[in-house]
Amino acid sequence: MNPDNLGARLPALCEDGLVLRWLTTVDLPALMAIFADVRVVRYMATEPLDTEAAASQYLLSIHEGFLAGSLYQWGIELDGEIIGTCTLAAVDRHNRRADIGFALGRKYWGRGLILRALPAVIEFAFRRLRLHRIGADADPRNAASIRVLEKLGFRREGLLRECYFHLGEIQDALLFGLLERDWDASEYCHRG
Repeated sequence: MNPDNLGARLPALCEDGLVLRWLTTVDLPALMAIFADVRVVRYMATEPLDTEAAASQYLLSIHEGFLAGSLYQWGIELDGEIIGTCTLAAVDRHNRRADIGFALGRKYWGRGLILRALPAVIEFAFRRLRLHRIGADADPRNAASIRVLEKLGFRREGLLRECYFHLGEIQDALLFGLLERDWDASEYCHRG
């Protein structure tokens, strides 16, 4: 049973015309399409999901993380199709913190969809999970993700030099943080 009393699955969240929902085996083709794209996972700690077995294992890890209360990952649904994901990872109840992450299928880039989806996850983290802090990291070359984090009020907190080896290259990570007291939901949330 999930330690946050969320039942058997994540609750659906609606935000600005998007639905963030529990991922199921029906979504495996969409997850594979998103995460098999090397350009999507270039700055993530995720290997490309280029087989059905890899996608199934990824979905299983999402469900196991939910049951353990360590990972909450929603599918972003637009017009009945999963187009990306939003994630709370490394949930630490003792220190009241978690890390946020997101991915979007390439054909949906540049439309502001992640900026529309993340406020619901941030609200869930601060209100439902009663977290105090949400962290994030981004490769310094990933300008789009950095813009999203900064528009949502995340502050730059540091740089980890050469901390990841991913897809054959060493990557730096910019660190970001958002404290509950700095989050103004009225500025970002547009319930739809």
